[in-house]
Amino acid sequence: MQPSEQPAARKKLTPVMRQYEDAKALHPDAILFFRMGDFYEMFNEDAVLVSRALNLTLTSRNKGEPDESPMAGVPHHAAHGYIARLLALGHKVAICEQCGDPSKIKGLVPRQVVRVVTPGLVTETEQLDARANHYLAAVDGGGAPRGDALGAGGPYGLSLLDLSTGELSATSVPDAATLLAELARADPREALIARDLPDVRAAASSLACRAALRDDEELDSADVASILDDAAIEPISAAALAEHPLPAVRAAARALRFARRCSPGARIPVRRIAPHDTSGTLRIDETAQAHLELVRAADGGRRGTLLDVVDCTVTPGGARLLRRRLLSPLADLAGIRRRLDEVELFVSHPRARGELRQALGGVGDLERLSVRALLGEATPRDLGLLRDGLTAAPAAIAAVLSIPDLGKAASRGEDGASARSKEGASARGKDGAPARGKDGAAARGKEGAPAESSAEPLLAEAAALDVVADVCAELTAALVERPPPNTREGGVFREGYDKELDEARGVEKNATELILALEAKLRTQTGAPSLRVKYTRVFGWYIEVTRAHIAKVPESFRRKQTVATGERYTSDELDELADKIEHAGARALERETALFDRLRALVAKSEGRLRALARKLAAWDVAAALADVAHRNDYVRPHVTAGEALAIRDGRHPVVERYAAAGHFVPNDTRLDLSGERLWLITGPNMAGKSTLMRQVALIVVLAQMGSYVPAREAEIGLVDRILSRVGASDNVARGESTFMVEMRETAEILRDATRRSLVILDEIGRGTSTYDGLAIAWAVAEHLFDAIGCRALFATHYHELTELSARAPGIANYSVAAREHGDDVIFLHKLEAGPASRSYGVAVARLAGVPEGVLARARAILATLESGAALPGGKHASLRGRTRAGAAQLDLFVPAHAAAPPEQTAVIETLRAVDIDRLAPLDALRLVAKLKGLLGGGG
Repeated sequence: MQPSEQPAARKKLTPVMRQYEDAKALHPDAILFFRMGDFYEMFNEDAVLVSRALNLTLTSRNKGEPDESPMAGVPHHAAHGYIARLLALGHKVAICEQCGDPSKIKGLVPRQVVRVVTPGLVTETEQLDARANHYLAAVDGGGAPRGDALGAGGPYGLSLLDLSTGELSATSVPDAATLLAELARADPREALIARDLPDVRAAASSLACRAALRDDEELDSADVASILDDAAIEPISAAALAEHPLPAVRAAARALRFARRCSPGARIPVRRIAPHDTSGTLRIDETAQAHLELVRAADGGRRGTLLDVVDCTVTPGGARLLRRRLLSPLADLAGIRRRLDEVELFVSHPRARGELRQALGGVGDLERLSVRALLGEATPRDLGLLRDGLTAAPAAIAAVLSIPDLGKAASRGEDGASARSKEGASARGKDGAPARGKDGAAARGKEGAPAESSAEPLLAEAAALDVVADVCAELTAALVERPPPNTREGGVFREGYDKELDEARGVEKNATELILALEAKLRTQTGAPSLRVKYTRVFGWYIEVTRAHIAKVPESFRRKQTVATGERYTSDELDELADKIEHAGARALERETALFDRLRALVAKSEGRLRALARKLAAWDVAAALADVAHRNDYVRPHVTAGEALAIRDGRHPVVERYAAAGHFVPNDTRLDLSGERLWLITGPNMAGKSTLMRQVALIVVLAQMGSYVPAREAEIGLVDRILSRVGASDNVARGESTFMVEMRETAEILRDATRRSLVILDEIGRGTSTYDGLAIAWAVAEHLFDAIGCRALFATHYHELTELSARAPGIANYSVAAREHGDDVIFLHKLEAGPASRSYGVAVARLAGVPEGVLARARAILATLESGAALPGGKHASLRGRTRAGAAQLDLFVPAHAAAPPEQTAVIETLRAVDIDRLAPLDALRLVAKLKGLLGGGG
């Protein structure tokens, strides 16, 4: 009920429903989970929505009464699962809790909203992907007035907040295209877009990312500094305004303002705004990400992606860092080489690598666990995992420190470098694969001896790393081996950790023994052998003495009841012990809760140290994991340069190679050079491997610039600033775009965004329209890439006419993927050869796909007729030229024919000649006869 309702209407509500309406009025755009006993209840429109979304039973409150209202509920202990499902649908959930113990409060239990959970602000472990960041994005227009046109220009501010790790980064981007590319790369779960940017919101809604989009209210520039300082765990406005452009700072303020409103009782665990310089990264837009299947396959899963191949990290933090690096490779030569140096260090020292990875396997997710402690959400089990991770950290450091001082090895000269090259370059050969080692040595030789240069800083930082030993010691002393998931049932702390807790536990556990001990003591003191200490539900604990010994009862006993056989008494000592026994469980639980809150606060105070340790261990995990992948898969260190050449010797597709039979993948060489051949026109049959070749070149560039070894015998990578691709065929019904429209839109984006430093891969431009139009577009696109942009590009096509472009400039070269005919079969050799292909073998591929033999026979006949220069049935002349098997251009096809036989008879004869009788099934034979009869004009 809204605040604008009349007071008379509110008077009709019960006190509890007035609480509900007040809470709902504060969060009208959220589903209100209203705690009532052991359930969260939802009312009115929230109940209807949730019942449909979660398939819950919809009931009614005050059924049959004038004030009847819909109602639905979920058990409080299972609420996390239901909330996760609502968040996945893009909803916000406000959690209204009871503020106090109902058993100790007389009258109405106070309630208030303690937290608003949104798709982008999740910290519960069960709702997070441990191996990926969970971002809330915020977009700001820079504070300047804007029109509604998306092309109005930038700058735009973009910030990314991962509440679960306390990471906040921000950047300023020059235009909407870059903004959308960065949003697609981050894949946020929720995006706040300034209300004055409706064009940006409309464009963002068409992205493939899973973000729930929300309009964000106006932000006054005067409030930015106060928002940053009030929301973050410590003041950050001064540093932010000094280090970042204003649009980036405003975007960060939007994210923090939203997060603080959703967690009104907590500070956001952010200590700084990290820079995110898009100019220093290799740009990979949404289309290229999808075509290259970097982190998500075509079916939406992870299997079959590049991430699936290279991610063998053993910590969640390392997995998240590797994923970020894969999606944001560097364009900075020094940074790339530093990363490669670390990987080479672990490649060269497999024992240290193995020990490090084994130790890191026990570290867990220190980063998210420390943030949960800071937010007051960590459970006993979380602190137990944190303890285990801190216990494993020293072993990881010891593994790094076990690496020899390679600076001393450098003084041994060339022999030392050669030995290291043989050890680090390959792992398959029993003898160290000296041939690969030689190649690896050559590549490294151009950069000096990176292993030596990387060892010293890595060893220094390992020696100085804070393992937070004081917190680890306290957690070890306090927690049991396997802490429970919560404090409700107790059993969190070790025996001997706290005297008061041990006493309460002792009373609860040994109540019978304590009563018997008191009974024996009282018998001795009174001399009454018949004295008994007993218990009833009505009277509780009492002392019973038979009539024969009543005279021995001391004055300190107080009579409670007279029974037929004697008297019942109590005493101060019994009352005190009875109180201890009755409340021992509650006291122990209360003490455990207080101790746990104190222990969690101790961890929260050390959150900064814990996250620093987690970040360093994650970086080691990534380096060791990439070294392990290189070791197992026979990768080499790439030679990344500021030059203009892209030269790959025996390159392999990392994903296809993994799923191919051992030894069956055919490697290929590639060389694109801005001062030499920079545009390759690749022809060849379908299924021969053209698309695989182009993708593998792009993937090798991605791996090299993220700081990884690559699947090749040798690789020289001249820095690439962006990868642009147009591969495959698909429509977009939701956008109202046909297959050809999608193809043209992607091509337009490539031509608009490509620079001289870009790598462009294009597959089959112009195939969704007429032959003339398609060939003309493909020809013009190839010319534009070569003449106007001048970038390195791979262009696959079935338009053999395009191969004549090589005659106009030496920088355009023809290559083809080899295939051989064996009878009517085609054998794909998957090997790249210089020169154009002679034909596309389309009919042969159709047969492999299972097209009926009758259709194939007819296709062969038509193909033979067209290649022989016959006319179309209608007498029209075609202008396209065919090619002989030797690849020579023919005269125009479909010239007037001078066949003696009628055209229909010729068609029948040619079809029969092309039939493979041995492969003709009975049903296909009947269909073929019917087709031939139709060609002759026969009736059915």
